[in-house]
Order: sequence, then C-alpha cells, then structure tokens
Amino acid sequence: MNSYIKMQLNTMIQYLDSFEQACELAASKDDGEIDRNEQKQLRKIRKSVERFRRNLEKIR
Repeated sequence: MNSYIKMQLNTMIQYLDSFEQACELAASKDDGEIDRNEQKQLRKIRKSVERFRRNLEKIR
C-alpha cells in the first residue's frame, strides 16, 4: 500500500478517537451532566465512529 495513504488512514483513526472524546466532553459541558437525550446521541456517535474505524482498518 502507498505509505502516504496508510499514513492518512492512521491519522483519520486518531482523529476519530479525538472526535469521540470531544463529543463526550461537549455533552457534559453545557450543564455539567449528560442527560438521556445526550446519552442517546453519544451512543449513535460511538456506533458510527466504530463502524467507520472498522472500515478504515479493513483498508489499512
């Protein structure tokens, strides 16, 4: 595989980790707690991130 593409894949996977953490922080930032609706949104985000991560790792 092209080393530059592999590097981009690795970078995107790292971004996904940061994105997921940033969403969790953002959910508790406004009022200090994560309510039921925010938990539901975070679950959807986690599932989507994991699906995307698996697809990227298949390519890598």
